[in-house]
Amino acid sequence: MEFFAEPDVKSAGGNDLLQKYLHEVVVKLNESGAKQYNLRPPKGMLLMGPPGTGKSLIAKLAAKALGYPLLGLSWGNVLGADNPDRALAQILEVADCLDNCVILADDFDKGFTGWSEGGASRRLSQRLLTWMQEHTSNALMIATVNRIQLLPSEIKRRFDDGGIWFVDLPHRGAIRDIFLIHLAKYFPSQFADGQDPWSERDWYRLLRGYQGSTPVEIANAVTRCATEFYCNLSNEERREANIIPTVTIERLIAQLSQFKKASIRDAEDLQAIRNKAYYARPAASEDESEYAVVRQELFRTLAKVFGGIIFGFVIFSWGDCAKRTGRANRYELQT
Repeated sequence: MEFFAEPDVKSAGGNDLLQKYLHEVVVKLNESGAKQYNLRPPKGMLLMGPPGTGKSLIAKLAAKALGYPLLGLSWGNVLGADNPDRALAQILEVADCLDNCVILADDFDKGFTGWSEGGASRRLSQRLLTWMQEHTSNALMIATVNRIQLLPSEIKRRFDDGGIWFVDLPHRGAIRDIFLIHLAKYFPSQFADGQDPWSERDWYRLLRGYQGSTPVEIANAVTRCATEFYCNLSNEERREANIIPTVTIERLIAQLSQFKKASIRDAEDLQAIRNKAYYARPAASEDESEYAVVRQELFRTLAKVFGGIIFGFVIFSWGDCAKRTGRANRYELQT
């Protein structure tokens, strides 16, 4: 078990539906007045999705919003302990003693690869199931997984009260929000207090390039720009540390050549994760920003009947494709 420090950003960006549930349901149910209505906060939430989508950060921000300490539970480390049963019992005892806390079980699925064969994994999971059902403290367990199919049904059912949420790659509107969070951290003279020096056309170029990126990849790109700015200063400028850092769209776009997007590198794994998310609650709503990709039907199928035989024709209409609405899509046709 480990304690986590506060997150270094104020919000995760995107995932508005999950954030709304945390602040309007979980936080309120942890108020003392909820007990007067025989209501209690959820005992567990399960966040599933591709790696790097900010699931752990969401748990940290949830603990901060509740004002609770955040405890880390590594299921793999528990299984690898000299006495796994005692290790798990001590962790759960600490959580009950703290009463108000959030337990983050990161990469929870990795501890269940051999669950069907029995042994310590099955025995400990039964102990955890009993605790999640019977404990009376306000401890909230948030588990993050990449491969939900590895979890046994008994485990998944224990997260029904808080919900199973799917945290997918951010859409363009969320990508912009994530950029602004990290740009304000490293380049406050340009982006602090809601400032935005870039035009819609600039943003569209940037969002189109980073579409399919994870929040971690976006944060790393901004961090590399800040690192390059500092390393390019002279010795005297670095000593005095009084040069105001700035960044341009071109520098961020240039970072795209420094890494391969996980959505491209691990495309098959990403699709497999999405295929298992059909019953999970979406963490983010549809993109309604001016940068959203407009879904349009590019092909129409027409059927003709000749002598009892049906002939199908597929017609591609560039005119339909050109009838785009929204300023962002006009930029796409011009570039």
